[in-house]
Amino acid sequence: MDLWIRTFRGAKAIPGKQVLVPGDPERLAEAERKRKGIPLIGKVREDLNLLASQFKLSFQF
Repeated sequence: MDLWIRTFRGAKAIPGKQVLVPGDPERLAEAERKRKGIPLIGKVREDLNLLASQFKLSFQF
């Protein structure tokens, strides 16, 4: 498996793209979420704000 991963990662990518192996997109997304937080759509934010107000909780993004 390690040889397979090294072989693919060593392949030349097409311009503007990156060679990825299974699990890479998830690892990249995890790293971004750790830096920037988890993005929430507007409706989810509204629902969380509503719940917070109902339970008298302070909720900020």
